[in-house]
Amino acid sequence: MTREPDYQKAYEILDKALGDAIHILQKARLRTKLNIQLDTGELTADDEEDSAELYVKTAWDYADHCK
Repeated sequence: MTREPDYQKAYEILDKALGDAIHILQKARLRTKLNIQLDTGELTADDEEDSAELYVKTAWDYADHCK
């Protein structure tokens, strides 16, 4: 049995950790964006006027960031 480090395994662990970190940051970015939109009144809880379109746009933004 050798005592050499398993670089492939280390790379896979690092790659997964980076992917997880990116996903967490994307979710935090979207949550912040939604909170700002709610605070400024740009996004409301009702579906009147352009709010439904804003929900769709925000959902597409989220989908784009999760790729």
